[in-house]
Amino acid sequence: MTDGTTPRQTKHDAAHYGLRREEASGAHHGAGWWVSLRRRGHRIVKLFKDSVYGSGGAAYRQARAYRDAIILAIPPATNHGQAVLLRKNNRSGISGVRRVETADGDAWQATLTTREGQRKENFSIARFGEEAAKSMAITQRRKWLKALPVTHLAYAHHAAEVARHQFGQELTPADDIMPEAHHGDAEIETRIRTINERFDAARPKRLRARVKSYAKDRVSVAVSDAGSPARKKLIHLNTRDKPRIEIIDTIKKSVRESVSAVHDENIARWFISEHANKLLAPQTFNVDEGFNVLLIVPGSRDYQMPGDELE
Repeated sequence: MTDGTTPRQTKHDAAHYGLRREEASGAHHGAGWWVSLRRRGHRIVKLFKDSVYGSGGAAYRQARAYRDAIILAIPPATNHGQAVLLRKNNRSGISGVRRVETADGDAWQATLTTREGQRKENFSIARFGEEAAKSMAITQRRKWLKALPVTHLAYAHHAAEVARHQFGQELTPADDIMPEAHHGDAEIETRIRTINERFDAARPKRLRARVKSYAKDRVSVAVSDAGSPARKKLIHLNTRDKPRIEIIDTIKKSVRESVSAVHDENIARWFISEHANKLLAPQTFNVDEGFNVLLIVPGSRDYQMPGDELE
């Protein structure tokens, strides 16, 4: 896959399950890759921007790694697990068993909905009595459930394969028709938060440096880590009656000081050596035009360095 291009997508394959490309639209909406998943009632959405990771390819790789981390940590529900969940309107205390009125009189009814349709059977209260009819409905529901093959409710091929390998132990018939306390909301939220924190911490360090002449005899040096919120350093310089070479030296000194304040001295030395010396070359630097660059700092994970983005 090349940056900025998207191969033919099918939502079921490993390359694209849960992933969606968004191209840039306007000055404030950059391109990136969205991760969008649903696990056990939790919607998980996260954007990986090209500008943060240096390229569309790097953003895609992080988005895919994040998706894989989520589906490895949080299993999809099983059909048995869903079948024993109590609905809000349930009055019997047992999923799939309810008291109903029929043309032949009151009855206890057992139901089980599967992909193939719905099974339903009534047990007459007049014929069997209240308690016996209810017990028979429970027994019938349990019989259907135990005969139903257990599957994960993952309809995309890649998600189903991961669930089968990672959570195969869950593919055993339910012991009872009562709901189980398994993978509660608090536990799932903790797992999601832990993964988010890990991926946020793994973002490559960035550096934005801008030199701009905003008025006669005035130059601003602005440096930030391009974060949200960003760490920033801003210095205003008075260039009145100063020779060109002195102005350039003062700007370079201010840039180094600012980068050190935002990041550290090692990154400042790297930026001066690899970029600022060229950007501030006396033969080519134009103090009125200045420069504006956004760079990924080398050594922050294994991301490719993008080219200078001069504005």
